[in-house]
Amino acid sequence: MGGDARYPNAVVRASLVAGLCLVLLAAISMPAMADSDVQSAEAVWLKDPDGIWCLDAVATDDMVYVEPIAGVTLHPIEGATVLVSYTVEQEGVWTIESETLIALADSAPEPVGGSDGGSGGGSDGGSGGIGVSLSMPSSIFAPVMALVGALLLTLALAATADEPTRERVIQSMSRFSDLSVSEGPGTLAGNFQRGRITGFLTAHPGCHLSGMIRALELGNHQAVHHLRILEMEGKVWCRRDGRLLRYYTDRVNREAELSRLPRPIDVNQLSDVALMILRSIAEQAPEAPSPTQRELAVELKTSQQLVSHHLRRLESQGLISRERRGLKTRRVLTIEGERAWAQLSIPA
Repeated sequence: MGGDARYPNAVVRASLVAGLCLVLLAAISMPAMADSDVQSAEAVWLKDPDGIWCLDAVATDDMVYVEPIAGVTLHPIEGATVLVSYTVEQEGVWTIESETLIALADSAPEPVGGSDGGSGGGSDGGSGGIGVSLSMPSSIFAPVMALVGALLLTLALAATADEPTRERVIQSMSRFSDLSVSEGPGTLAGNFQRGRITGFLTAHPGCHLSGMIRALELGNHQAVHHLRILEMEGKVWCRRDGRLLRYYTDRVNREAELSRLPRPIDVNQLSDVALMILRSIAEQAPEAPSPTQRELAVELKTSQQLVSHHLRRLESQGLISRERRGLKTRRVLTIEGERAWAQLSIPA
């Protein structure tokens, strides 16, 4: 429950985190999937009657044709014994993943792709000899992807929940990406947007980064870019408030304690329990008394400790106040609470 802008942000963040989780799980499972069918065997290089290179398996004495995976270079030498790692995707053909020379035959090595025109098993031609494979083992790709996925997941979790972290990430990324804000002459030089930001903070001192982006309809890179310039010019300064980053103009004393600084309420930051408490108080019949803490806990079907925690937060935010009636202490909405309730669109 909350304002109209609250749910799209939550859905986008949840989708991003869920997608990164799937990427991470897929990357972690790739090594096991890739290595499950890999086999190893000794074999001898030879040519079939048509002059095509193939391998004679030592253990089974079967002749098989070879097909290397991308990036693997084979080095067929007549009569040479090699140790190969392979998978079988079709009968009579081995998909070679690696090749290691064990022993040479007594005869002289024959060049790969010689004068007889035989088809080399994945060799790109060249001089004879043993040579060295320059391919990267396929098993390295999956751990690298898993590491990248883990880093992206951690970054997404931190950036979506913590505004100071998100600001630092955006500043770092803008130096190396095409998302940095380019400025031109006149109003395109950023003076117009920076004037909007300064005017908004003058009217709403202490507004946090997400609230400012939402109110002024700015992009993340755009807002961080202009705020950084305003900070360097001394016109704007910020203060961390938990997971929020609150901004003030130079008219506000930056030496003041955070508790003494203005901190406007953003209804989009209220929890579900806090919203249900506000609804319960606001939707009381005119002739009915405002609810007590116990009555709120019974109505919301939750513990009094949880209700007490949110009541204290709502009271510190100036949205509700206490009212003593007889032996009971009841909660009522303040003027600011009524204004915040009017901004909400909560379904029945």
